[in-house]
Amino acid sequence: MGKLSLLFLIIADVLILGTVVTCALEAGTYHNLRNPLYEEALRFVHSDQTNRNQYNQTYNCARFAGDFVDNAARAGYRCGYVTIGFLDASHSVVCFDTSDNGLVFIEPQNDEIVTIETGTPYLDKIVVSVSIYWADASRYDMLILPLIPLPLSIMATLQVAANSRKSAR
Repeated sequence: MGKLSLLFLIIADVLILGTVVTCALEAGTYHNLRNPLYEEALRFVHSDQTNRNQYNQTYNCARFAGDFVDNAARAGYRCGYVTIGFLDASHSVVCFDTSDNGLVFIEPQNDEIVTIETGTPYLDKIVVSVSIYWADASRYDMLILPLIPLPLSIMATLQVAANSRKSAR
């Protein structure tokens, strides 16, 4: 039982550490982002290659939007991930809050500038809700959460290892 417990604790430590590293890498990507000018947003939209991906069961609207947001962040632009709610479904697009022209919604599957408003049709359905998630430096708080259990887990791992050695003698 001691060796099995030790193995589970080591696996848990590795998973927690992996989460911390992933969060740190993402926090670095989303640091120092800025809202683009309208012309900068349009240039980015035309240079981004996300729209060239093929839509299928695993690469759907959510993946198009996520990849577009990540690419915009790598280019230094703050980009919103937009979830459009319909009565019977949802759809994902992206947006920029341009510093000179306000919110600009983009369909990342075809690079079209689109109008999204509740109560109006989009994709032949009435928009019921619109939610925007802004990926930016506030994601540093995600780095803190995985760090909390790490010291406790490491101490527990060391304790189980010490107990295993004592039992083996």
